[in-house]
Amino acid sequence: MSGEEAPVRGIVPDDLAALALVGAPDVAPGGGWSVAAVQGVDAGRERYTSRLWRFATPPGTAPSPLTGGEGAWSDTAPAIAPDGSRVAFRSDRDGTRRLWLVPACGGEPAPLDGAPDGSPAEFAWLDDEHLLALHARPQAPSRASAPVVVDWLRYKNDGAAGPVEPLDELWLLRIPRDGTACAPRLLRAGGEQARLGCLAPDGRGGVFYAARPRHSDESHPATQVWRHDLATGGEAPVWRCPSLVRALAVTASGRPVALASGVAGHSVEPPRVWWADEGRPAFPGQDLECERALLADARPVGAPRLLATAGERIVFAVTTAGEVALYEGGADGTARRITPAGRSVVDFAVRDGVTAACLESATQPAELYVAGRRVSSFNTAWARAARPVAPEEVTTTSADGLPLRGLLYRSPHGARGDLLLRVHGGPHMVYGNAFDLETQSYVAAGFHVLLPEVRGGAGRGTPFRALSVGAWGRGDVDDLSAFADLAVATGVAAPDRLYLAGGSYGGYLTNWTLTRTGRFRAAVSERSLSNLVSKAGTSDNGFTVNRHEFGGADVLDAAGAAELWDRSPLAHARAVTTPLLLIHGESDQRCPVEQSEQFYAALRRTGHEVVLARYPGASHGFATTGRPDHRVHRLELILSWLRDHASRAADATAARLPRSSGA
Repeated sequence: MSGEEAPVRGIVPDDLAALALVGAPDVAPGGGWSVAAVQGVDAGRERYTSRLWRFATPPGTAPSPLTGGEGAWSDTAPAIAPDGSRVAFRSDRDGTRRLWLVPACGGEPAPLDGAPDGSPAEFAWLDDEHLLALHARPQAPSRASAPVVVDWLRYKNDGAAGPVEPLDELWLLRIPRDGTACAPRLLRAGGEQARLGCLAPDGRGGVFYAARPRHSDESHPATQVWRHDLATGGEAPVWRCPSLVRALAVTASGRPVALASGVAGHSVEPPRVWWADEGRPAFPGQDLECERALLADARPVGAPRLLATAGERIVFAVTTAGEVALYEGGADGTARRITPAGRSVVDFAVRDGVTAACLESATQPAELYVAGRRVSSFNTAWARAARPVAPEEVTTTSADGLPLRGLLYRSPHGARGDLLLRVHGGPHMVYGNAFDLETQSYVAAGFHVLLPEVRGGAGRGTPFRALSVGAWGRGDVDDLSAFADLAVATGVAAPDRLYLAGGSYGGYLTNWTLTRTGRFRAAVSERSLSNLVSKAGTSDNGFTVNRHEFGGADVLDAAGAAELWDRSPLAHARAVTTPLLLIHGESDQRCPVEQSEQFYAALRRTGHEVVLARYPGASHGFATTGRPDHRVHRLELILSWLRDHASRAADATAARLPRSSGA
């Protein structure tokens, strides 16, 4: 109707298939154009698809597809050659995950024939005719039912295909300009000794990479940064970092830069930027949390860039005050924010002084910005029709006086006062200025959503992160209570219409809170912890991160084992009175499915209302990166659970109201 706004259609779980998610950008030499991968969902909802798009920097030029075609494959991780003539990318369009090339002006992609076997985990251009590639040769048994014998401690890794790690190899691939058949040369084989990663050409005939032990019995294995001289074939150690190196880059003058916490087995100390050639922090005077710790579920699947260099400057991602921002700094030891407030960085690339960044907000899925100007609008029409709700910041104070912030999403259909508290995981993660389809779906269904900040979360500096150590199930419960009290006191929530949900650490805190209070009408606990004793021997980090988080408590020590059991929700399961939905991926190695199984069995034995949903093949992060059909089913299941208990609450309220005497 003329002059009237179109009705808000609302957001539903299946909108996952309507989103076009932009990521993995790269910038052409000179900054005149850029390329990025745009991810969608295939028609069967069983996997993701992606294609490469080209974006011109001059205003007024519409983006155009660089790769296309019909099929359920993914073209991703584009890398533009130094002369701007070709784009290398990773694709499984012929059924095998390998490297492909496409002319920069468009054309038919061609596979990089002659490349070594194995999946290319990382790759980068060395010059116009050479690619560097880290390939992973699978070493898994030929049959899924084949026995596997392990004789090392760190044999689990969430998301991995199995306990047997692949063999990594570093290759130099020469690609003639007149074709795509390459002449490969093996530079380094990881063999039985090491896992390779973090590839970074130095522009001076060398390449830096990181190696960490394979088949390791070390609780806290260190990382060795190496330099390989392409001219001589010689190698030299650069830096032995006591923790995992997450990224490497090299300045124009050849100085290697690393991203690592620098502290062995430590979960509180965030990644920092280091000068790897000196083994010292690059910005020692600034407490920068150099990671993407902002939770959301509408981002492309894959590992985003966290670190890059622009000449002698270092560009890196930082989680700060509920956003992910880009910072830039150099040899003077200071760094400053270079992306504006109000948007969060999903991924980025830098070349010749031009930055391409995929930016999102609480109401806008990620779009591509180049040199500060938006060049894509893939989700504009969808957002205009769906009208995501913007949150408002709320503040409260915990029982010990700790000031806390949270985000409140008010539902336009929430007149009954149904409110869901969603607890972040980590505990060193955070909710903030990021687009989250799940939160918006709850809001559209009539639930106000409150995302509370809990002690230990990211973005407020290392001292705040450290508040979680030894305090699981203690101060964090008070933090949740403070937000619940705030919602009721301000009239947003009815006191008998509170709901609780959380995943991972948030699942632990949900389980634990239910053993302490019955104020919540229903709860959802995902990929959670219930038995800290058994987690120590079944999880990929139970003997490392969790030991630190509980102040060093160890199951091998009688006092430590007693402490861990007392802090386990399973030990107090008889106190639970709240209906509970448990959700778990069957291939979760971080918080194994036995954690939910034990809690489910204990609650079911006592006649408690509890439901367990299991997702085959799903790992710890399946709620945000798992199969699309699993993700949609999960969210619809949660909504059904919440609606059912909200309906019961409405019926109970109606039953208590006095009946009219009638005529």
